[in-house]
Amino acid sequence: NKHATISGSQCVENIRKRLPPETERRMFALIRSTNNSSSDIAIYKTRAHGFLPKLPIKRDKMNEKLAPLWWGRFPPSEFGESMGINSQNDREAVSSANDIACTPYNISQRMKDIEALFERNAHLNETHLIHDEMHELEDDLLTLNSNISVYSAVEQINLIQVTQSPASLVDRWQTLQGSINEIILSLQKTFRLPKNTYAIAIDDSKIQRKLLGKFFDFLNIPSANCTIVGDGYSEINGFVDMVVDLMQNHKTDYVLMIVDENLDVVDESDHKSKSISGSQCADNIRRRLPVELERRMLILARSANDSTADIAIYNERTHGFLPKAPIRREKVNDTLAPLWMKRFPPSDPEFRDSVGFENISDEIVYRATADEVASTPYDIAQKLIDIESLFKKEVHFNDTRIIHDQLHELKGDVLTLNSGASMVSILGMINLILLGHNHSPEAIVDKWRALRDRIYDVINSLQSSSHLSEGQALTLAKNKLLDVLRSSKTRDLALSSSFDTDPTTAN
Repeated sequence: NKHATISGSQCVENIRKRLPPETERRMFALIRSTNNSSSDIAIYKTRAHGFLPKLPIKRDKMNEKLAPLWWGRFPPSEFGESMGINSQNDREAVSSANDIACTPYNISQRMKDIEALFERNAHLNETHLIHDEMHELEDDLLTLNSNISVYSAVEQINLIQVTQSPASLVDRWQTLQGSINEIILSLQKTFRLPKNTYAIAIDDSKIQRKLLGKFFDFLNIPSANCTIVGDGYSEINGFVDMVVDLMQNHKTDYVLMIVDENLDVVDESDHKSKSISGSQCADNIRRRLPVELERRMLILARSANDSTADIAIYNERTHGFLPKAPIRREKVNDTLAPLWMKRFPPSDPEFRDSVGFENISDEIVYRATADEVASTPYDIAQKLIDIESLFKKEVHFNDTRIIHDQLHELKGDVLTLNSGASMVSILGMINLILLGHNHSPEAIVDKWRALRDRIYDVINSLQSSSHLSEGQALTLAKNKLLDVLRSSKTRDLALSSSFDTDPTTAN
């Protein structure tokens, strides 16, 4: 059970010696290694027929790399036309953005494997295992498709490979982790979806549907390729059938689908309010699709409910989870890239075209810093108007489920509000109403009033830092809410004085 390293070039030499000359003459054996000193390459060439460095190779550069070596081994004067020459049209037909290269996801997985070795204390008595993984990590880094320098990380790896002290191994590993994490984050910013990507989303909140549209836009998915539904019973109830039918038209495309977990609707048959699970819809879709179509989808559940138990359910029914939280434009790629590359690993021949990496221009970076996937104070104010209207109609007396459905939407909208203020108290107040199934109508009104006032305290504080147009819109929303309250039969639903903002003073 002793650890050993076997030389690949020595294996090639042994194979060549064992074969009859006429069979060996039909072979073309190349050695590929990160060890590329002059003496190393000289050894490889005595044992094999040539050397290939471990570097990324673009698909359209393959022939340029291989042709000289191939013709050197099989000269046309002896073997005839042993290598065909494609026409320009043929080259264009087979060429794509594919590279023979590692991705940030491959590197991340390798890092997890190494971390697992340290966690089981392999650095104490099985350092050879760590050294072996480091050698493979070095290979992966050198074939990483990137214009980012990895040589500092490679030097750190080389230092680890000659380290025996357990304490020093841990210290150097932690330093290497930091360096590689920076490389991965930099690459994720240049992550690009393939052009044949389509997006599907469902959410019962108008605000969240708008944000999902912005999310897809930040991923550069054309609006013509996006389908966002959830407005009413028919769209939610027919979602599964719609997606199954749609997938029949996208057998070779990639499909990103995001589902809200709690889809609240009023059943048109009995006019009763009910909640449909988005992740269960996703599970039903996956079960109905042929394997080859389901393989083309990345389905993510998105919810305000993010407990460990909830996420475990989402992961069982879908391929991952997205929390309801503000996402800045420049962070969208960081969020999606690991999930996408895990689902569609470019190392799998089926998904060779699943990922692109591009340089981001300064212009794009500048534009990105001012944009995000987040609800606005005006969005929240509009939602308060909707809920206040329900109280005016005294819905809380006979159908609290409708109030609860709207509060659940409000919870998701608040979670995606970009605010420096803590939302813990607001979320707690919402949950208190949602969980209070035995509350009297009067108690619900009291709790709603306190919640409404607290939310307006937050959005009032945000208004001062908003743009003029948004501040004016927020004031209009407040005035509309005041109109609702003035016409209400219940005078004690009066809005607090903190809402009385003169439109002329809006920022």
